[in-house]
Amino acid sequence: MLPLLAGLILGAMALPDRAMPSEHGLPCSSGVPKNPRWARVKAIFLSVLDIPDADRPKFLADACGGDADVEREVVSLLAHDVEAGSFCETPAAGLLGVGALPPVAAPVRLPAGSRLGVYEVTGFIAAGGMGEVYCARDTQLGREVAIKRVGAEFANPQATARLIGEARHASSLKHPNICTIHEVGTAEGRPFIVMELIDGRPLSEVLREGRPTLGVALRYGIEVADALDHAHGRGVVHRDLKSSNIVIDRSGKPIVLDFGLAKRLLKSGEPQTVESNVGNHHTPAGTLSHMAPEVLLGGRADARTDVWAIGVLLYELATGGLPFTGRTPFETSAAILGEPPRPMEPRVPLALRLVIERCLVKNPGNRYQRASDVRAALERIEETQSWPIVWRLLIQGRPRALQITAGVALLVLSALSVTGLRRHLDAAAPHVSTFAVLPLANDAGNAADEVFVAGMTDALTAQLGAIGTVRVISRSSAIHAVASGQTVPEIGRALGADAVLRGTVGRLSNRIRLSLRLTEAATGRVIWSDDFERHAREVLVLQADAVRALAFGIRAGLRPDVRERLTMVRAIGPDVYEAYVKGRYAYDQRTPDSLQVAVKEFTRALELDPTYAPAYAALANCYNQLGTVLVGSGSPREYRPRAAAAAIKALQIDPNSAEAHTALGFVRHYEWQWRDAEQELTRAIELNPNYALAHVYYANLLMSLRRSDESLREILAAKDLDPFSLDVNANLGWMLASAGRYDEAIEHLKRTVALDSSYPHARTRLAEALNSAGRYDEALSQVNEAVRLTNRSPSALGQLAKTYALLGRTAEARAVLDEVLALARHQYVPPASLFLLYQALGETETALDWLERSYDERSNFMAYIASQNELRSNARFQRMLRLVGLN
Repeated sequence: MLPLLAGLILGAMALPDRAMPSEHGLPCSSGVPKNPRWARVKAIFLSVLDIPDADRPKFLADACGGDADVEREVVSLLAHDVEAGSFCETPAAGLLGVGALPPVAAPVRLPAGSRLGVYEVTGFIAAGGMGEVYCARDTQLGREVAIKRVGAEFANPQATARLIGEARHASSLKHPNICTIHEVGTAEGRPFIVMELIDGRPLSEVLREGRPTLGVALRYGIEVADALDHAHGRGVVHRDLKSSNIVIDRSGKPIVLDFGLAKRLLKSGEPQTVESNVGNHHTPAGTLSHMAPEVLLGGRADARTDVWAIGVLLYELATGGLPFTGRTPFETSAAILGEPPRPMEPRVPLALRLVIERCLVKNPGNRYQRASDVRAALERIEETQSWPIVWRLLIQGRPRALQITAGVALLVLSALSVTGLRRHLDAAAPHVSTFAVLPLANDAGNAADEVFVAGMTDALTAQLGAIGTVRVISRSSAIHAVASGQTVPEIGRALGADAVLRGTVGRLSNRIRLSLRLTEAATGRVIWSDDFERHAREVLVLQADAVRALAFGIRAGLRPDVRERLTMVRAIGPDVYEAYVKGRYAYDQRTPDSLQVAVKEFTRALELDPTYAPAYAALANCYNQLGTVLVGSGSPREYRPRAAAAAIKALQIDPNSAEAHTALGFVRHYEWQWRDAEQELTRAIELNPNYALAHVYYANLLMSLRRSDESLREILAAKDLDPFSLDVNANLGWMLASAGRYDEAIEHLKRTVALDSSYPHARTRLAEALNSAGRYDEALSQVNEAVRLTNRSPSALGQLAKTYALLGRTAEARAVLDEVLALARHQYVPPASLFLLYQALGETETALDWLERSYDERSNFMAYIASQNELRSNARFQRMLRLVGLN
């Protein structure tokens, strides 16, 4: 066999004739002469390339539908593809080049001894759609070379000038993994390119014999990524990287070929198109099955386009197939644009899967941004010593038990691919089942960054909570523990945590740096630490990097859905994230005014980026709170539809948002859609078992349904996650009282008041429990304090009137009623408050009038009316129970 040419194949593959999107997204003419039969030949040929040889005859018969001429031409193209040495898909695909006409007579080959300048042809290697490739000898330097001579039909002056210019630019690439271009010239009016002659085999041919070991696959990927990084650094993007454009030489080194489709990376401001380099037509260049979505849609090619191609190559190395396929070009295009990659086999290591998935993100802004990033990720996997052994265990026919053992080892090793800049992991680090994330410190010391720092703490806590295999203490309890001035061991004991995560975060110019360290609570020993740094627009990627690194550091497995979420991370504008964290900070204050500020900030974030799902989910929670009696200042009739719309929008963008499912579950609960509410809330808990608010809302739903034992179970789960949360503890006391466990409720609520004596909700719940236990004087003391703390809010006044009535102090109860009625003239007063007032005064029919108004505005209170046992015999009340589905 002649040594295989590793050179610059200049054929450009055309997509099937179709309208291409203009820069405005509207169809525009491709400029290609239409030939329906040839278009059909092209479509069938491109489809059959991905069909195994054994299945091709049946596929061709079905696709050609009995048209012998079409089938004959497709078979002819396939024969040309084989004749090209199988070292490149481009030769045959090049026959389908831009503006190509039906096949013409094959060009006359140069016989041995022919001269092209100082080069003497010694043999023929291959023919492609754009010309022929020959072995030749440089008569001046005495070296063997390869020569690509462009076909006569493409040798017009414009094409010649363009080809020579691009080839000369590509000749600047000097890298051990790139085929070297020696010279560009013309002979008899036809351009030719002289390049390195490589003795080896195409990678596509090697892969037909079986997949390589993991070590070899990683080495190929690393060296190819390094070659592309070299090209990108010199302003050249390949645009047609694939296994058939890579030759494995006799030493086992991969050599990247075919920079004939290469295009210079233009400077900022220069116009750039993604076109074939030969001819005057404007058609995307490349191989359809390997083409990045943005190029397929007529967009610009840049370094990230080659990153996509690296992902396709790595997928092929790992699985032996392609990530996107179809029976027709249309199906293949649709898969690339709208479908996830075909699932990889479980034996493909997690670390490698993560790298591949990151390369194949549809939005180029969310991929690795540079080939060097891919190289670095692969090098981190390669550094793990036992990979090749484990890989062989998995791919060979070993007993299942051994495969499982190897798989466990592989999962542990695979997490070494995370993107931290430095890792210090104690080999004897203990397993961590529960940890707390303490508030991050402001590394830069800039007071203006305090809100950003708090937002980073909140985001890390939430994302770590979504891991699902460890318990993560909620941020509010961690803040409480830090504020108490306790040591790390004391914090661990107080929170029930095995370990405590501390760290710093700082912003400098457009960079974000995060440093984390995990301390064993019992000993104070640092068991893991890592540093991370990213551009400000990659703040979400930085958070995902940290979560993956920590998951490995504490030996926590990642569920597949979590792994996917941490891989498919998007870039975000710094101003968008800034508005979002300001909104979170305001939301955490949980006052009517702060909630309005939060709405403003979340709305601003969405105006800047309407696709940012977390802002919609947070906005939904704001609207939910603004429409509640205890926190907000508005009617649920006004705010709950807004909450539903925001939550649904969040889920349209991100169906796996636990926060959005929780917000929508809240809405469905208080719309009395009991089954839907339970589905949303259980889904939220499934997605993030550490999201305390989801457990609280689910407990409240179960309370409405009189499922007391389940309700207590859920609220206790929330307390485990957020032991110092005032809201969680107040709800626990309320549920204990509702279950008739008054003494337990009273003691627990007293402890809650002791946590923060200024929290009125705990005092209101304590007063309710004391009233239920017949301890009216104690209840009056607590409710008076709640009235003071809430500036005489209608809900607190309603509880005060009820307590006065129970004490027999009717005149004082009526005075409170008059006060609330006066308030209602100039501000919103929940109908439920007036229901409680009139009920306390024994005016049942008037009370039921206000209960019906509560029904009309879908008050949260209506979800709990089944607990009003004293009204059970009333027909109007029974009707209300039926209306809300609680009868």
